[in-house]
Amino acid sequence: MTSKFPIEFIKELQNHFGEKIAEKTLKALSDKSSVSIRINPLKPIEEFSSDTSIPWSKNGHLLKDRPFFSLDPLFHAGCYYVQDSSSMILETLLNKLKPERDGLYLDACAAPGGKSTVLLDYLNDEGFLLSNEVDGKRNSILREIILKWGKLNVGVTSLPTRKFIDLNCAFDLILVDAPCSGEGMFRKDKFALTQWSEKLVQHCAITQKTILDELTPTLKEGGILIYSTCTMNREENEYQIQKLIESGDFEIEEVDLSDYQEHLIEAKIGEKTIGHYLLPGTSTGEGLFISVLRKKTPSENEDYSTKRIQTSFNPPNEGFENLYPQIPKDLVYWELKEELFAVKNHSFIEHLAIPLKMVGLPFYQMKGKNVIPLHGMAMANLGLPSIELDKENSLQYLRKETISLPQNLPKGWALVGFQNKSLGWIKIIDQRSNNYYPSWLRLRN
Repeated sequence: MTSKFPIEFIKELQNHFGEKIAEKTLKALSDKSSVSIRINPLKPIEEFSSDTSIPWSKNGHLLKDRPFFSLDPLFHAGCYYVQDSSSMILETLLNKLKPERDGLYLDACAAPGGKSTVLLDYLNDEGFLLSNEVDGKRNSILREIILKWGKLNVGVTSLPTRKFIDLNCAFDLILVDAPCSGEGMFRKDKFALTQWSEKLVQHCAITQKTILDELTPTLKEGGILIYSTCTMNREENEYQIQKLIESGDFEIEEVDLSDYQEHLIEAKIGEKTIGHYLLPGTSTGEGLFISVLRKKTPSENEDYSTKRIQTSFNPPNEGFENLYPQIPKDLVYWELKEELFAVKNHSFIEHLAIPLKMVGLPFYQMKGKNVIPLHGMAMANLGLPSIELDKENSLQYLRKETISLPQNLPKGWALVGFQNKSLGWIKIIDQRSNNYYPSWLRLRN
């Protein structure tokens, strides 16, 4: 059973957790990984209600089998996200910590985007989230997840963490789901197993410390730092937390997770609990370490929140307002490549000269006096009427193919949907329609 795992990894696992837990973890790592999803509360559905609930997630479900998610229109509508159940512990941490929702949050290493969706659900249209991913390809995946989730109080950046201090950022909460050696993902990601080495662990530990050091000055006094990895060794977890405490900038924020103690293993420095592990075989999902700290020292940028710079946020075009009077009036619009992105709570970032990849969601563009609706407005769940499609036609639409529509529909722009959840836009012309589903999202199977 253990022969496929590096001997150094096995020894550290045994030294860290003891023989019994190590054996249980190694056995689980040799089994099939679990499958779980988290429902988008903005777009509730009943499809998974009969599946096992995740104890620490109101919206999480553990599935018996892995369905073909790509052939489910509700997946493309952003009704749920396929997320490991261990990562969903963030939902309970936030609900117990109760950090102020009326604040500026940062998800520093955000791709693929699951934890950003948890933060957005907690913010519940209050505050603002910056979701950052420095890798270009992974940033594209992140933007897709944010787009489908449908929230407007979020911006996507692609910055090295050292840049945030120079941009006058002062955050109320920072999540660092740090790049790591991936030990907790061995059964889900075979590449993580083949690339593992003690040298990789040491390299990751250096990267993690650098990220934490660079972001520490950007967290406000009293602000929350949540640190997590999907690995299981002390070098990347306990020792990182110990260094933060020894710096004098942080103290441990204790969170009562006793309701879930059968699924958790306490991480300790001496006799003090400084975080928790969710391990394969003990928890319902893959391996995860998570710890919560509170900042004791001020950020040098805290006073910048009262300053303002000239921003590119503007009111909506009058023609757009007249065409869609249902759109909330508290939104402003940010232009990128002739597309207008609707943004909520922009005041949290209007004093920051941040280079944004996306902010809010793409709502419309103007071609002369004509308003062209964009996919973000479809994903924002604004209660706009839509033409109901069956599953076959929904998949045809998602492939950007011709769909069958009822007769005698009025000409012009219309939303199409599946089970009352919007999929995207069409334009009806005489007895046919043009499919405006974004090409870069097109279903290819």
